[in-house]
Amino acid sequence: MSEQVYHFGFGVDARYVKYAGVLMTNLVHQHLGQPLCFHLACDGIGEEDKRRLDAFTMLYRNVELYIYDMTKMLDRLNQIRSDAPQRLHRSVLLRVLLPAYVPQNVERLVYMDADMICLRPLDELFRLELGDNAVAAVSIHSAKNSAALKLSSGRYFNAGLLVMAVPVWRSRELTQRVVDYYQRHSENPPLLEQDALNAVLDGEFTELDECFNFLVEVNNPLTIKYPETAAVLHCVNEAKAWTKGCMPQIYALYWRYVRLSLWHDLQPSEPNTAKAVFLAGVTAELNGEKDDAIKYYGAVAKRLMEYYLEEKPELLNK
Repeated sequence: MSEQVYHFGFGVDARYVKYAGVLMTNLVHQHLGQPLCFHLACDGIGEEDKRRLDAFTMLYRNVELYIYDMTKMLDRLNQIRSDAPQRLHRSVLLRVLLPAYVPQNVERLVYMDADMICLRPLDELFRLELGDNAVAAVSIHSAKNSAALKLSSGRYFNAGLLVMAVPVWRSRELTQRVVDYYQRHSENPPLLEQDALNAVLDGEFTELDECFNFLVEVNNPLTIKYPETAAVLHCVNEAKAWTKGCMPQIYALYWRYVRLSLWHDLQPSEPNTAKAVFLAGVTAELNGEKDDAIKYYGAVAKRLMEYYLEEKPELLNK
């Protein structure tokens, strides 16, 4: 009897391919010797990343990699509304498209956002019984989200990690149904494909333990703690593990895999929202990095002044 292959899926735009590469390295090192197959759905991909991905499959002989360039498919969908948060771009829709395009022999696919860190092997996800459900996910107990979508079940999940029963997904034509919902409501759902998935499934999902999608705000000292049982950390909101200002414990976890990866020359990115810049200043201050703290606090003060000059000039004259 052949050993089970673990299939993992990711959806990224060209800028995020490198972060998917680091996560794939992370997963390889958490599943040493285990046959793995990665399915990378891309909204564009650069030549340098193609070269590194080719080298990746040569380096790890237990790994197979499929790359799907879905740029043209995304071009056919409605554009993401202009007021969507910066962290949401159209590549988030790839998690909905991918199950329809993986090879026919794939029965179980674990989809993961590229801003995740795997802390231990995920064998349970490939043994999990889903019953008649197409998806397993971590539930978010949010009456607000359920009410906004008018979910009769009152059950809502986070789509950052999805365990997919691919044959069931296909038999229920979920890719087409979720895309149709998104196309009809693309100006309304605040969380785009996550809301569309929840609206179509309306509670028909198997609930995962929170440990498989534990949400952390990596630059916020108030929300950085996670339990020892956590299997996957999900870096939510604008700051990521690769953003300057990340708390030291998360930085150490993530950059260990950066150094092990073929993207070892990756550099931390600058925070790009006022909140992230402010929290980068807090982190720098906690770490005793006075110059960085001054830089980030000064940048926040400048942004606030620009805001008041443009939007609320009358308040500055009081």
